[in-house]
Order: sequence, then structure tokens, then C-alpha cells
Amino acid sequence: MATPTNGNGNLIDEFEEAFQQCLSILITKDEGLGNTGIGVSGGLTVDKEEARSEVEQVTLRFIDLARQMEAFFLQKRFLLSALKPELVVKEDINDLRVELARKEDLIKRHYDKITVWQNLLADLQGWAKSPAQGPAPNGKDHIISQNESILYNLKLP
Repeated sequence: MATPTNGNGNLIDEFEEAFQQCLSILITKDEGLGNTGIGVSGGLTVDKEEARSEVEQVTLRFIDLARQMEAFFLQKRFLLSALKPELVVKEDINDLRVELARKEDLIKRHYDKITVWQNLLADLQGWAKSPAQGPAPNGKDHIISQNESILYNLKLP
């Protein structure tokens, strides 16, 4: 484990140390409370309360350091956007390209589904018009002609 920095060190090192303290305290307190063999007594509740307060203290330190680190990076981001706005524009362009590619993929999947449904509909129409079935009644012919016009309008380029 890293040695305590007491505010003299790097924020990342302090954050890492706080994270390791969170893990170590949870592991040691869990093992300590599970293996005491004391049973249910007044001493055990005191130990639980001490452990709970210690866990809360370490966790709050970790959360505080995480907030400080977030603020640090937000400040650097703001400074970078003020000094080099073209980098922000480049990042926005890259984000838009990724979004465009995602939407093109979505459109392609929809076209694939449309093709599957067109084939299924064509198969059903072929089955409905098969000679073994006989001629379809006028109502079905009207529905089939409507479906054919819909399919014609859905044709892919």
C-alpha cells in the first residue's frame, strides 16, 4: 500500500491510496467481525459501530478525493477549450462521425429487416395464389394489391 501523503503528494496517488484503504478496511473489518468468536454481546456492537464509523470515514475521504479529481480534470478541460478551441471542434466532429456511423448501422439493420419481411410477404402471397388453394376471394386480392403497392414504395435503392 502507498504511504500516506497527508496532502503533500499528488492527487492521483492520494486517490489510489484512499481506494486501497477502502478495500483494506472492508476486508479486514469483515474478517475481524466474522472470526471474533465473541458471539452477541455488548463488545461486538461497539466493534460494529467503530467499524461502521471507520468505513464511513474512509469512504467519505475517497469520495472527497474523487470530487477533487473531477474538479481538477474539469478545470483542465475548460483551460484546454479556452486555449485550443479547435481541439473541441475536432472532438465534436469525431463524436458526430461516431453517431453517424451508429445511425447508418441502425438504418442498415432496418433495411435488412424490411427485406426479410418483404420476402416473407412475397412467400405468403405466393402461397395465397397457389393453384391448390384456388382463386383468392376479391377481399384478399384487394389486400394483396395494397401490400404490393406498399412493397413497391419500400423498395430499397
